[in-house]
Amino acid sequence: MTRGPPPKKGLDDAISVATVRGTVMRFVRDAENPCDFLIKGNDRLILVSVRKARRLGGSREEMEREFQETIDRVRSFPVSPHIVRELWTYSRRGIWRLFCIEQAGIIEICQDGTPLKNPFVEVIRTVRGVHKKKKGSALVKATG
Repeated sequence: MTRGPPPKKGLDDAISVATVRGTVMRFVRDAENPCDFLIKGNDRLILVSVRKARRLGGSREEMEREFQETIDRVRSFPVSPHIVRELWTYSRRGIWRLFCIEQAGIIEICQDGTPLKNPFVEVIRTVRGVHKKKKGSALVKATG
């Protein structure tokens, strides 16, 4: 179970991404409800749980271990072709990784809900895009 108040900035960012996929209905967060909002798309309902990750660059298995309790609680909701369960994780730097929660495990997905073709490459690309390239070291600038 997560502790403390819900992360407002993370939820606000998630809601802005979710509105592209459909109508968003936010839930009141409490100990009984593992989901933060529902997306009503064209022909499906998507239950989404948003969590801040300590280490976002881990493998899919590591992410599943870190969020095992949340994943198990979201799995308690029924699944069908019209009901999808997702876990959206983010870092303090605003980098996101999204997962579809299946009965057997989790599958990394894009923002539109489609599976990533090569999740490792996409995560590295996202992480590198956040950091600005340095034009030289501070030592070179100070002596040059």
